[in-house]
Amino acid sequence: MADLVAGAAIGLPFTALYEVIKEVVVKTTMFKPLLEDLEKKMDSLKPLIDEIDKYNKVLDRKEKELRDFKLQMENGASLIPKCSKVRWWHICKKYKYTNQLVGLESSLQSLYNILNVQAARDVKETLVEVKDIRTDVHRIAENFGVHNQKTDLVHGWGAVPVGAPFTVGVDEPLRELKIKLLKDEKVSMLVITAIGGCGKTTLAIKFCEDCEVKDKFKDNIFFVTVSKKSDGLVVQELYQRMGSNIPILQSKVDVDKWLQKFLIGVGKNPVLFVLDDVWPESESLLQKFDDFKLPNSKILVTSRFQFPRFGTQLCLKALNVEDAMTLFKHSASLGDRSSYVSEDIIREIVEHFKESPLAITVVGRSLCGKSAESWLKRASALKGASILNSEAALIDGLQSSLDALNEEDPILKECFLDLGSFPQDRRIPAAALIDMWAELYKLKDFESIANLHELSTRSLANLLIIR
Repeated sequence: MADLVAGAAIGLPFTALYEVIKEVVVKTTMFKPLLEDLEKKMDSLKPLIDEIDKYNKVLDRKEKELRDFKLQMENGASLIPKCSKVRWWHICKKYKYTNQLVGLESSLQSLYNILNVQAARDVKETLVEVKDIRTDVHRIAENFGVHNQKTDLVHGWGAVPVGAPFTVGVDEPLRELKIKLLKDEKVSMLVITAIGGCGKTTLAIKFCEDCEVKDKFKDNIFFVTVSKKSDGLVVQELYQRMGSNIPILQSKVDVDKWLQKFLIGVGKNPVLFVLDDVWPESESLLQKFDDFKLPNSKILVTSRFQFPRFGTQLCLKALNVEDAMTLFKHSASLGDRSSYVSEDIIREIVEHFKESPLAITVVGRSLCGKSAESWLKRASALKGASILNSEAALIDGLQSSLDALNEEDPILKECFLDLGSFPQDRRIPAAALIDMWAELYKLKDFESIANLHELSTRSLANLLIIR
Protein backbone atom coordinates (compact mmCIF):
# COMPACT_ATOMS: atom_id res chain seq x y z
CA MET A 1 0.00 0.00 0.00
CA ALA A 2 2.99 2.33 0.33
CA ASP A 3 2.85 3.21 -3.34
CA LEU A 4 -0.88 2.82 -3.84
CA VAL A 5 -1.06 6.47 -4.87
CA ALA A 6 2.01 8.28 -6.14
CA GLY A 7 2.97 11.29 -4.06
CA ALA A 8 1.94 12.46 -0.63
CA ALA A 9 -0.34 15.36 -1.64
CA ILE A 10 -3.46 13.23 -1.62
CA GLY A 11 -1.91 9.79 -1.45
CA LEU A 12 -1.59 9.68 2.35
CA PRO A 13 -5.26 10.27 3.28
CA PHE A 14 -6.37 8.00 0.44
CA THR A 15 -4.06 5.23 1.61
CA ALA A 16 -5.17 5.64 5.24
CA LEU A 17 -8.84 5.31 4.37
CA TYR A 18 -8.28 2.40 2.01
CA GLU A 19 -6.29 0.44 4.58
CA VAL A 20 -8.77 0.99 7.39
CA ILE A 21 -11.62 -0.18 5.14
CA LYS A 22 -9.70 -3.35 4.27
CA GLU A 23 -8.99 -3.96 7.94
CA VAL A 24 -12.53 -3.44 9.20
CA VAL A 25 -14.39 -5.15 6.36
CA VAL A 26 -13.04 -8.55 7.46
CA LYS A 27 -13.85 -7.97 11.12
CA THR A 28 -17.53 -7.05 10.94
CA THR A 29 -20.54 -8.56 9.22
CA MET A 30 -22.93 -5.82 10.28
CA PHE A 31 -21.65 -3.24 7.79
CA LYS A 32 -19.90 -5.56 5.32
CA PRO A 33 -22.05 -4.75 2.22
CA LEU A 34 -21.65 -1.01 2.72
CA LEU A 35 -17.92 -1.30 3.41
CA GLU A 36 -17.44 -3.48 0.34
CA ASP A 37 -19.22 -0.83 -1.74
CA LEU A 38 -16.89 1.81 -0.31
CA GLU A 39 -13.88 -0.35 -1.13
CA LYS A 40 -15.04 -0.63 -4.75
CA LYS A 41 -15.61 3.11 -4.87
CA MET A 42 -12.04 3.71 -3.68
CA ASP A 43 -10.75 1.36 -6.37
CA SER A 44 -12.59 3.37 -9.02
CA LEU A 45 -11.13 6.60 -7.64
CA LYS A 46 -7.52 5.42 -7.78
CA PRO A 47 -6.81 6.03 -11.50
CA LEU A 48 -8.26 9.53 -11.33
CA ILE A 49 -6.28 10.37 -8.20
CA ASP A 50 -3.10 9.10 -9.85
CA GLU A 51 -3.74 11.28 -12.89
CA ILE A 52 -4.60 14.44 -10.93
CA ASP A 53 -1.63 13.99 -8.60
CA LYS A 54 0.64 13.58 -11.59
CA TYR A 55 -0.53 16.70 -13.42
CA ASN A 56 -0.59 18.78 -10.26
CA LYS A 57 3.13 18.03 -9.93
CA VAL A 58 3.84 18.88 -13.56
CA LEU A 59 2.00 22.18 -13.36
CA ASP A 60 2.99 22.97 -9.75
CA ARG A 61 -0.64 23.26 -8.65
CA LYS A 62 -1.29 24.28 -5.05
CA GLU A 63 -2.51 21.60 -2.69
CA LYS A 64 -5.47 23.74 -1.52
CA GLU A 65 -7.44 22.64 -4.59
CA LEU A 66 -7.59 19.17 -3.09
CA ARG A 67 -8.38 20.27 0.47
CA ASP A 68 -12.01 19.16 0.37
CA PHE A 69 -11.02 15.77 -0.95
CA LYS A 70 -8.44 15.28 1.81
CA LEU A 71 -11.00 16.25 4.46
CA GLN A 72 -13.45 13.61 3.26
CA MET A 73 -10.73 10.97 3.35
CA GLU A 74 -9.70 11.91 6.89
CA ASN A 75 -13.29 11.94 8.17
CA GLY A 76 -13.89 8.56 6.61
CA ALA A 77 -10.76 7.10 8.20
CA SER A 78 -12.10 8.18 11.61
CA LEU A 79 -15.59 6.82 10.97
CA ILE A 80 -14.76 3.31 9.72
CA PRO A 81 -13.07 1.98 12.93
CA LYS A 82 -16.16 2.94 14.94
CA CYS A 83 -18.23 0.53 12.88
CA SER A 84 -16.27 -2.48 14.12
CA LYS A 85 -17.26 -1.67 17.72
CA VAL A 86 -21.03 -1.69 17.11
CA ARG A 87 -22.89 -4.70 18.49
CA TRP A 88 -26.28 -6.02 17.51
CA TRP A 89 -28.02 -4.40 20.46
CA HIS A 90 -26.68 -0.94 19.55
CA ILE A 91 -29.69 -0.20 17.33
CA CYS A 92 -29.32 3.57 17.42
CA LYS A 93 -25.62 3.42 16.58
CA LYS A 94 -26.31 0.96 13.79
CA TYR A 95 -28.74 3.33 12.11
CA LYS A 96 -26.45 6.29 12.76
CA TYR A 97 -23.36 4.67 11.24
CA THR A 98 -25.36 3.18 8.37
CA ASN A 99 -26.53 6.65 7.40
CA GLN A 100 -23.02 8.06 7.80
CA LEU A 101 -21.53 5.31 5.61
CA VAL A 102 -24.17 5.97 2.95
CA GLY A 103 -23.37 9.66 3.24
CA LEU A 104 -19.64 8.95 2.87
CA GLU A 105 -20.25 6.96 -0.30
CA SER A 106 -22.40 9.76 -1.66
CA SER A 107 -19.68 12.30 -0.84
CA LEU A 108 -17.07 10.18 -2.60
CA GLN A 109 -19.25 10.07 -5.70
CA SER A 110 -19.69 13.84 -5.62
CA LEU A 111 -15.96 14.35 -5.17
CA TYR A 112 -15.33 11.94 -8.01
CA ASN A 113 -17.50 14.09 -10.28
CA ILE A 114 -15.71 17.27 -9.19
CA LEU A 115 -12.24 15.78 -9.60
CA ASN A 116 -13.20 14.32 -12.95
CA VAL A 117 -14.02 17.74 -14.34
CA GLN A 118 -11.00 19.29 -12.61
CA ALA A 119 -8.81 16.77 -14.40
CA ALA A 120 -10.34 17.75 -17.73
CA ARG A 121 -9.82 21.44 -16.93
CA ASP A 122 -6.19 20.95 -15.94
CA VAL A 123 -5.48 19.00 -19.11
CA LYS A 124 -7.00 21.74 -21.27
CA GLU A 125 -4.98 24.47 -19.56
CA THR A 126 -1.57 22.88 -19.93
CA LEU A 127 0.99 23.20 -22.67
CA VAL A 128 2.15 19.63 -22.08
CA GLU A 129 2.28 18.15 -25.58
CA VAL A 130 1.61 14.50 -24.88
CA LYS A 131 -0.29 12.38 -27.33
CA ASP A 132 -2.40 10.66 -24.68
CA ILE A 133 -3.54 14.01 -23.29
CA ARG A 134 -4.60 15.26 -26.73
CA THR A 135 -6.61 12.06 -27.16
CA ASP A 136 -8.38 12.63 -23.84
CA VAL A 137 -9.28 16.20 -24.77
CA HIS A 138 -10.75 15.02 -28.07
CA ARG A 139 -12.85 12.43 -26.26
CA ILE A 140 -14.05 15.04 -23.77
CA ALA A 141 -15.21 17.31 -26.60
CA GLU A 142 -17.17 14.47 -28.20
CA ASN A 143 -18.95 13.62 -24.96
CA PHE A 144 -20.42 16.98 -24.01
CA GLY A 145 -17.23 18.21 -22.36
CA VAL A 146 -16.99 15.45 -19.73
CA HIS A 147 -15.08 12.25 -19.25
CA ASN A 148 -17.04 9.30 -20.64
CA GLN A 149 -17.25 6.14 -18.54
CA LYS A 150 -17.87 3.10 -20.71
CA THR A 151 -19.84 0.99 -18.28
CA ASP A 152 -23.17 -0.78 -18.42
CA LEU A 153 -24.04 0.36 -14.90
CA VAL A 154 -25.17 3.82 -15.97
CA HIS A 155 -27.87 2.56 -18.32
CA GLY A 156 -30.28 2.30 -15.37
CA TRP A 157 -30.30 6.12 -15.17
CA GLY A 158 -32.85 7.65 -17.51
CA ALA A 159 -33.87 4.27 -18.94
CA VAL A 160 -37.54 3.40 -19.37
CA PRO A 161 -38.75 1.37 -16.35
CA VAL A 162 -40.28 -2.06 -16.83
CA GLY A 163 -44.03 -1.74 -17.25
CA ALA A 164 -46.67 -3.49 -15.15
CA PRO A 165 -47.40 -7.02 -16.44
CA PHE A 166 -51.17 -6.52 -16.11
CA THR A 167 -53.04 -3.31 -16.89
CA VAL A 168 -56.61 -2.27 -17.63
CA GLY A 169 -58.14 0.87 -19.08
CA VAL A 170 -54.93 1.95 -20.83
CA ASP A 171 -55.81 1.37 -24.48
CA GLU A 172 -58.07 4.38 -24.98
CA PRO A 173 -55.84 7.00 -23.26
CA LEU A 174 -52.81 5.52 -25.05
CA ARG A 175 -54.54 5.94 -28.39
CA GLU A 176 -55.41 9.54 -27.51
CA LEU A 177 -51.86 10.21 -26.32
CA LYS A 178 -50.36 8.94 -29.58
CA ILE A 179 -52.71 11.11 -31.64
CA LYS A 180 -51.93 14.26 -29.66
CA LEU A 181 -48.18 13.91 -29.09
CA LEU A 182 -46.85 11.49 -31.68
CA LYS A 183 -48.83 12.40 -34.78
CA ASP A 184 -49.47 16.12 -34.26
CA GLU A 185 -46.33 17.94 -35.39
CA LYS A 186 -47.50 21.16 -33.73
CA VAL A 187 -47.48 19.58 -30.25
CA SER A 188 -44.03 19.31 -28.68
CA MET A 189 -45.02 18.93 -25.01
CA LEU A 190 -47.96 17.10 -23.42
CA VAL A 191 -48.86 16.91 -19.71
CA ILE A 192 -50.72 13.87 -18.33
CA THR A 193 -52.58 14.91 -15.17
CA ALA A 194 -54.55 13.02 -12.50
CA ILE A 195 -54.43 12.45 -8.76
CA GLY A 196 -51.80 10.12 -7.33
CA GLY A 197 -52.12 6.43 -8.15
CA CYS A 198 -54.32 6.85 -11.24
CA GLY A 199 -51.88 5.32 -13.71
CA LYS A 200 -50.03 8.33 -15.14
CA THR A 201 -46.64 6.61 -14.98
CA THR A 202 -48.11 3.34 -16.28
CA LEU A 203 -49.51 5.18 -19.32
CA ALA A 204 -46.18 6.93 -19.93
CA ILE A 205 -44.32 3.59 -19.84
CA LYS A 206 -46.86 2.00 -22.19
CA PHE A 207 -46.31 4.92 -24.57
CA CYS A 208 -42.53 4.33 -24.53
CA GLU A 209 -43.08 0.60 -25.17
CA ASP A 210 -45.41 1.19 -28.13
CA CYS A 211 -44.04 -0.09 -31.45
CA GLU A 212 -44.72 3.16 -33.33
CA VAL A 213 -42.99 5.19 -30.63
CA LYS A 214 -39.93 2.93 -30.51
CA ASP A 215 -39.75 2.89 -34.30
CA LYS A 216 -39.62 6.70 -34.39
CA PHE A 217 -37.29 7.42 -31.46
CA LYS A 218 -35.21 4.20 -31.42
CA ASP A 219 -32.88 4.32 -28.37
CA ASN A 220 -33.28 8.08 -28.07
CA ILE A 221 -35.84 7.85 -25.23
CA PHE A 222 -35.01 9.36 -21.83
CA PHE A 223 -37.22 8.61 -18.81
CA VAL A 224 -36.52 10.61 -15.64
CA THR A 225 -38.49 10.56 -12.39
CA VAL A 226 -38.38 14.19 -11.28
CA SER A 227 -40.38 14.19 -8.00
CA LYS A 228 -38.72 16.64 -5.59
CA LYS A 229 -35.28 16.56 -7.26
CA SER A 230 -33.44 19.74 -8.13
CA ASP A 231 -33.13 20.78 -11.77
CA GLY A 232 -29.40 20.18 -11.57
CA LEU A 233 -29.83 16.58 -10.40
CA VAL A 234 -32.25 15.85 -13.24
CA VAL A 235 -29.72 17.15 -15.77
CA GLN A 236 -27.01 14.99 -14.17
CA GLU A 237 -29.21 11.90 -14.57
CA LEU A 238 -29.66 12.66 -18.26
CA TYR A 239 -25.89 12.74 -18.72
CA GLN A 240 -25.50 9.53 -16.74
CA ARG A 241 -27.95 7.88 -19.13
CA MET A 242 -25.37 8.64 -21.85
CA GLY A 243 -22.55 7.24 -19.69
CA SER A 244 -21.11 10.61 -18.72
CA ASN A 245 -20.44 12.46 -15.48
CA ILE A 246 -20.68 16.23 -15.05
CA PRO A 247 -19.94 18.45 -12.04
CA ILE A 248 -22.54 19.28 -9.41
CA LEU A 249 -24.74 22.02 -10.86
CA GLN A 250 -25.47 24.62 -8.20
CA SER A 251 -26.40 27.71 -10.21
CA LYS A 252 -29.20 28.33 -12.69
CA VAL A 253 -26.64 29.40 -15.28
CA ASP A 254 -24.82 26.05 -14.99
CA VAL A 255 -28.06 24.08 -15.27
CA ASP A 256 -29.12 26.01 -18.37
CA LYS A 257 -25.73 25.61 -20.01
CA TRP A 258 -25.44 21.85 -19.47
CA LEU A 259 -29.07 21.14 -20.37
CA GLN A 260 -28.86 23.12 -23.59
CA LYS A 261 -25.62 21.35 -24.49
CA PHE A 262 -27.24 17.98 -23.83
CA LEU A 263 -30.34 18.74 -25.90
CA ILE A 264 -28.20 19.87 -28.82
CA GLY A 265 -26.09 16.72 -28.53
CA VAL A 266 -29.00 14.26 -28.62
CA GLY A 267 -31.36 16.35 -30.77
CA LYS A 268 -29.78 15.49 -34.10
CA ASN A 269 -32.24 12.59 -34.30
CA PRO A 270 -35.84 12.38 -33.02
CA VAL A 271 -35.77 12.28 -29.21
CA LEU A 272 -38.42 11.66 -26.55
CA PHE A 273 -38.12 12.97 -22.98
CA VAL A 274 -40.44 11.63 -20.29
CA LEU A 275 -40.46 13.76 -17.12
CA ASP A 276 -42.36 11.69 -14.58
CA ASP A 277 -44.01 12.92 -11.36
CA VAL A 278 -43.31 16.63 -11.82
CA TRP A 279 -44.28 18.93 -8.94
CA PRO A 280 -44.90 22.71 -9.04
CA GLU A 281 -41.41 23.30 -7.62
CA SER A 282 -40.01 21.95 -10.91
CA GLU A 283 -41.97 24.28 -13.19
CA SER A 284 -38.69 26.02 -14.00
CA LEU A 285 -37.41 22.72 -15.42
CA LEU A 286 -40.38 22.51 -17.79
CA GLN A 287 -39.64 26.08 -18.85
CA LYS A 288 -36.03 25.13 -19.67
CA PHE A 289 -37.10 22.15 -21.77
CA ASP A 290 -39.63 24.37 -23.55
CA ASP A 291 -37.06 27.11 -24.19
CA PHE A 292 -34.36 24.76 -25.50
CA LYS A 293 -36.58 22.29 -27.39
CA LEU A 294 -35.57 21.28 -30.89
CA PRO A 295 -37.78 20.42 -33.90
CA ASN A 296 -37.09 16.69 -33.45
CA SER A 297 -37.95 16.58 -29.74
CA LYS A 298 -41.13 15.49 -27.94
CA ILE A 299 -41.65 15.98 -24.20
CA LEU A 300 -44.12 13.93 -22.14
CA VAL A 301 -44.84 15.10 -18.57
CA THR A 302 -46.79 13.30 -15.84
CA SER A 303 -47.98 15.26 -12.83
CA ARG A 304 -50.69 15.51 -10.19
CA PHE A 305 -50.81 19.19 -11.10
CA GLN A 306 -51.84 20.92 -14.29
CA PHE A 307 -49.35 23.16 -16.07
CA PRO A 308 -51.55 25.12 -18.51
CA ARG A 309 -48.57 27.17 -19.71
CA PHE A 310 -46.91 24.13 -21.19
CA GLY A 311 -48.28 22.18 -24.10
CA THR A 312 -51.41 20.08 -24.36
CA GLN A 313 -53.20 18.56 -21.36
CA LEU A 314 -54.42 14.96 -21.09
CA CYS A 315 -56.55 14.39 -17.99
CA LEU A 316 -56.87 10.71 -17.06
CA LYS A 317 -60.37 9.59 -16.21
CA ALA A 318 -61.27 7.15 -13.44
CA LEU A 319 -61.56 3.48 -14.36
CA ASN A 320 -65.02 2.35 -15.35
CA VAL A 321 -66.67 -0.23 -13.11
CA GLU A 322 -65.87 -3.13 -15.43
CA ASP A 323 -62.14 -2.35 -15.63
CA ALA A 324 -61.97 -1.63 -11.89
CA MET A 325 -63.58 -5.01 -11.11
CA THR A 326 -61.21 -6.80 -13.49
CA LEU A 327 -58.12 -5.20 -11.92
CA PHE A 328 -59.33 -5.85 -8.39
CA LYS A 329 -60.09 -9.53 -9.06
CA HIS A 330 -56.69 -9.96 -10.69
CA SER A 331 -54.90 -8.29 -7.76
CA ALA A 332 -56.81 -10.44 -5.26
CA SER A 333 -56.17 -13.60 -7.34
CA LEU A 334 -59.86 -14.51 -7.26
CA GLY A 335 -59.52 -16.39 -10.50
CA ASP A 336 -57.87 -19.34 -8.75
CA ARG A 337 -60.79 -19.71 -6.31
CA SER A 338 -58.43 -19.37 -3.34
CA SER A 339 -61.27 -17.65 -1.51
CA TYR A 340 -64.97 -17.33 -2.23
CA VAL A 341 -66.42 -13.85 -2.09
CA SER A 342 -69.79 -12.67 -3.34
CA GLU A 343 -69.90 -10.29 -6.29
CA ASP A 344 -71.78 -7.74 -4.18
CA ILE A 345 -68.98 -7.57 -1.58
CA ILE A 346 -66.37 -7.16 -4.33
CA ARG A 347 -68.33 -4.40 -6.00
CA GLU A 348 -68.89 -2.65 -2.66
CA ILE A 349 -65.15 -2.51 -1.97
CA VAL A 350 -64.27 -1.51 -5.54
CA GLU A 351 -66.71 1.42 -5.39
CA HIS A 352 -64.55 3.00 -2.67
CA PHE A 353 -61.27 2.68 -4.58
CA LYS A 354 -62.21 2.81 -8.28
CA GLU A 355 -60.63 6.25 -8.69
CA SER A 356 -57.16 4.76 -8.33
CA PRO A 357 -55.64 1.66 -9.99
CA LEU A 358 -52.86 1.80 -7.40
CA ALA A 359 -55.32 1.70 -4.50
CA ILE A 360 -57.26 -1.13 -6.14
CA THR A 361 -54.06 -3.13 -6.62
CA VAL A 362 -52.77 -2.62 -3.07
CA VAL A 363 -56.13 -3.33 -1.39
CA GLY A 364 -56.75 -6.33 -3.62
CA ARG A 365 -53.41 -7.88 -2.78
CA SER A 366 -53.97 -7.28 0.92
CA LEU A 367 -57.15 -9.40 0.69
CA CYS A 368 -55.66 -12.12 -1.51
CA GLY A 369 -56.27 -15.56 -0.04
CA LYS A 370 -58.23 -14.21 2.92
CA SER A 371 -61.44 -15.74 4.21
CA ALA A 372 -64.86 -14.46 3.20
CA GLU A 373 -65.21 -13.09 6.72
CA SER A 374 -62.12 -10.92 6.24
CA TRP A 375 -63.58 -9.50 3.05
CA LEU A 376 -66.87 -8.83 4.80
CA LYS A 377 -65.02 -7.08 7.63
CA ARG A 378 -63.19 -4.81 5.18
CA ALA A 379 -66.41 -3.98 3.31
CA SER A 380 -68.21 -3.30 6.57
CA ALA A 381 -65.47 -0.90 7.68
CA LEU A 382 -65.93 1.07 4.46
CA LYS A 383 -69.69 1.49 4.84
CA GLY A 384 -70.78 5.05 5.33
CA ALA A 385 -67.53 6.42 3.91
CA SER A 386 -67.67 8.53 0.77
CA ILE A 387 -66.16 7.33 -2.47
CA LEU A 388 -62.54 8.42 -2.72
CA ASN A 389 -62.47 11.77 -4.47
CA SER A 390 -59.35 13.37 -3.08
CA GLU A 391 -55.70 12.52 -2.53
CA ALA A 392 -56.18 12.71 1.25
CA ALA A 393 -58.90 10.08 1.08
CA LEU A 394 -56.77 7.93 -1.20
CA ILE A 395 -53.90 8.03 1.29
CA ASP A 396 -56.34 6.99 4.03
CA GLY A 397 -57.40 4.05 1.88
CA LEU A 398 -53.82 2.92 1.37
CA GLN A 399 -53.16 3.43 5.08
CA SER A 400 -55.79 0.79 5.85
CA SER A 401 -53.66 -1.76 3.99
CA LEU A 402 -50.63 -0.76 6.05
CA ASP A 403 -52.70 -1.11 9.23
CA ALA A 404 -53.76 -4.57 8.08
CA LEU A 405 -50.10 -5.41 7.55
CA ASN A 406 -49.39 -4.44 11.16
CA GLU A 407 -52.21 -6.68 12.43
CA GLU A 408 -51.08 -9.68 10.40
CA ASP A 409 -47.32 -9.44 10.86
CA PRO A 410 -45.85 -6.56 12.93
CA ILE A 411 -42.28 -7.56 12.02
CA LEU A 412 -43.12 -7.40 8.31
CA LYS A 413 -44.40 -3.86 8.84
CA GLU A 414 -41.15 -2.94 10.61
CA CYS A 415 -39.19 -4.40 7.68
CA PHE A 416 -41.20 -2.16 5.35
CA LEU A 417 -40.50 0.91 7.49
CA ASP A 418 -36.78 0.04 7.52
CA LEU A 419 -36.67 0.71 3.77
CA GLY A 420 -37.13 4.38 4.59
CA SER A 421 -33.70 4.42 6.26
CA PHE A 422 -32.02 4.22 2.84
CA PRO A 423 -31.60 7.01 0.25
CA GLN A 424 -34.62 7.64 -1.97
CA ASP A 425 -34.59 6.35 -5.57
CA ARG A 426 -31.60 4.10 -4.98
CA ARG A 427 -31.24 0.34 -5.15
CA ILE A 428 -30.87 -1.36 -1.77
CA PRO A 429 -28.64 -4.47 -1.74
CA ALA A 430 -30.65 -7.43 -0.46
CA ALA A 431 -27.62 -8.52 1.58
CA ALA A 432 -27.72 -5.27 3.56
CA LEU A 433 -31.38 -5.81 4.46
CA ILE A 434 -30.79 -9.45 5.37
CA ASP A 435 -27.94 -8.50 7.72
CA MET A 436 -29.98 -5.67 9.27
CA TRP A 437 -33.04 -7.82 9.90
CA ALA A 438 -30.91 -10.65 11.29
CA GLU A 439 -29.60 -8.26 13.94
CA LEU A 440 -32.85 -6.37 14.65
CA TYR A 441 -35.44 -9.14 14.48
CA LYS A 442 -33.38 -12.37 14.62
CA LEU A 443 -34.65 -13.38 11.19
CA LYS A 444 -32.94 -16.13 9.25
CA ASP A 445 -31.85 -15.47 5.68
CA PHE A 446 -34.79 -17.31 4.11
CA GLU A 447 -37.23 -15.44 6.38
CA SER A 448 -35.83 -12.08 5.28
CA ILE A 449 -36.01 -13.09 1.62
CA ALA A 450 -39.60 -14.24 2.14
CA ASN A 451 -40.41 -10.83 3.65
CA LEU A 452 -38.93 -9.08 0.60
CA HIS A 453 -41.15 -11.12 -1.69
CA GLU A 454 -44.18 -10.47 0.52
CA LEU A 455 -43.57 -6.70 0.39
CA SER A 456 -43.24 -6.95 -3.38
CA THR A 457 -46.53 -8.82 -3.76
CA ARG A 458 -48.23 -6.07 -1.74
CA SER A 459 -46.80 -3.36 -4.03
CA LEU A 460 -44.83 -1.95 -1.10
CA ALA A 461 -41.42 -2.66 -2.68
CA ASN A 462 -40.01 -3.38 -6.12
CA LEU A 463 -37.62 -6.28 -6.51
CA LEU A 464 -34.95 -6.04 -9.20
CA ILE A 465 -33.29 -9.30 -10.25
CA ILE A 466 -29.76 -8.63 -11.55
CA ARG A 467 -28.65 -11.24 -14.06
